[in-house]
Amino acid sequence: MFVKNLKIERELKITRELARAPDVFVIDFVNAILEDAFFLRASDIHLHPSEESIIIRFRVDGILCDVSTFSHHIFSKVVLRLKIISNLRTDEHKTPQDGRFRYSLENTSFDVRISFVPTHYGESVVLRLLTNTLGDNTLSGLGFLASDEENILREIKRQNGMILMTGPTGSGKTTTLYTLVRLLNRKENSIITIEDPIEYALAGIKQIQTQPRVGLTFANGLRSILRQDPDIIMVGEIRDNETAQIAINTALTGHLLLSTLHTVDCATTIPRFLDMGIEPFLVASTLRLVIAQRLVRKICVHCKVARPMSMAEKETLHNIYGHDLQNAFYGIGCKNCAHSGYNGRVVVNEILVVDDLIRDAIIARLSAVQIKNIAMKHGMVSLVVDGLRKVEMGLTTIEEIFRCLHD
Repeated sequence: MFVKNLKIERELKITRELARAPDVFVIDFVNAILEDAFFLRASDIHLHPSEESIIIRFRVDGILCDVSTFSHHIFSKVVLRLKIISNLRTDEHKTPQDGRFRYSLENTSFDVRISFVPTHYGESVVLRLLTNTLGDNTLSGLGFLASDEENILREIKRQNGMILMTGPTGSGKTTTLYTLVRLLNRKENSIITIEDPIEYALAGIKQIQTQPRVGLTFANGLRSILRQDPDIIMVGEIRDNETAQIAINTALTGHLLLSTLHTVDCATTIPRFLDMGIEPFLVASTLRLVIAQRLVRKICVHCKVARPMSMAEKETLHNIYGHDLQNAFYGIGCKNCAHSGYNGRVVVNEILVVDDLIRDAIIARLSAVQIKNIAMKHGMVSLVVDGLRKVEMGLTTIEEIFRCLHD
């Protein structure tokens, strides 16, 4: 069976269950969808209603793949089953609903976040599989090189200030943030998080779920956390001016604060804060480190081979990025990667250390471009250059760098 670019060498359980039509047993069918997604390392399952049928899609290593289709008649039962196990209203089909449940396999279990949104042809259902327990995640394991890991570890050991993760949705910010929190999780530290949603339960850490309906927002939650005698605070995201102001004040008063922000790179984080009404001297006084990142697909280690760069590729690299590259790697495809050539993902990152030069630039209200130029002149490695380093190391392909970083 083919799932877009994935050649599956065993029959999917979904196919086997659909072959039983019209006698499909909905519990077995839902289980088949979840288990096939887990088998294929999918992060998300999409049940997309169209006029003719329901399309099953899996997101594997960041790429959305069509898997199968089934009838609207079966879909109504699938929606009912999913709402029951998520403890949601089964009689509500016209307003969005969000839920969560835990799914158990023979040797493991994982949490699933689920979202229902009404569309023209029925409820769109998206499930996020939280299968990563974070047990093996280290900065180097995520893809950070030794020099970057050294910068990060040095800054998170400070007793106060702010460390920010930035990047688009799906760039792995939350995973890196959790990894930093785990590194800081020692008995002498009181760590509190406020998140939307809580993705992974962390032992020894107080985790708060936002509940806007009852007034528990990031801003209000952060105010309450300050009365809990914390040493380290993680805020899932700085979304508005109020949260930004409280976060800055928190970092100024002897707390280490970790959070995320939606910007394209490290340098654009600075004007983003200024646009929120934060004074430049406050940003300069509190910001310690900014990590921008993307996730690119990792070449399968079982079928990786080297190849010389073509002249056209060399010229493209040089003209767009000003970088020369002689050799690259790719995966020829094997059973370990479903013949895609990729297996897993790796971080491509840039790290802005806020030193005296950057603090002066912030206070002077220099533009993001000017701040980036200063940082790169004094050693910052850009997202693109870090990506090309990982191409040279055989971790990813030049095609992935073009896909994820070329605007």
